Amino acid sequence: MLWNRSSDALLNIWGLKAGQRNEVFRQLLQEARIAAVAVDQVKDTLYCRAEDLPLIEAVLQNPAPEWRCELVAPLDNFIWDRKLINELFGFDYTWEIYTPASKRKFGYYVLPLLYGESFIGRAEAVAERKTGTLFVKNIWYENDVKPTKQLRTALNRCFQKFALFNGCVTISIESNYNYRR
Repeated sequence: MLWNRSSDALLNIWGLKAGQRNEVFRQLLQEARIAAVAVDQVKDTLYCRAEDLPLIEAVLQNPAPEWRCELVAPLDNFIWDRKLINELFGFDYTWEIYTPASKRKFGYYVLPLLYGESFIGRAEAVAERKTGTLFVKNIWYENDVKPTKQLRTALNRCFQKFALFNGCVTISIESNYNYRR
């Protein structure tokens, strides 16, 4: 989804002015290539690809979705627009890879954690391929998140998949999971 506002998701469209963006949205709506979507508690209209409407309906009709935990890559297009993610999920994320170490709040390469329909925190996990070990250096939960048994189980599955993806056979938890500072 995207809103018709200045957005980091549009950064590589050089020279795009508000009037041009408005015209593009108008044309895409007229051609039925995008659809307007209202989201509870979000004042701006959001837009999605028209072909994604059946998927949205299917998700809304599913009374008991599987709750799983996923790490989200910092450059995944899902979180390109950090302001929109904050508006939708109340999750403030900055990829701190280019932030000087002394100014980082979390870590060098910290990934957002998505659990069910919420961002629940962030994790710093480093794959050491020589030893085949995934080191989980830290997890920072958001303030309102309680690490239940169900969440910990989902998180362990998430790290197992991430370890496999990185060619690691061992997972080492280096420190306690922290609540957000």
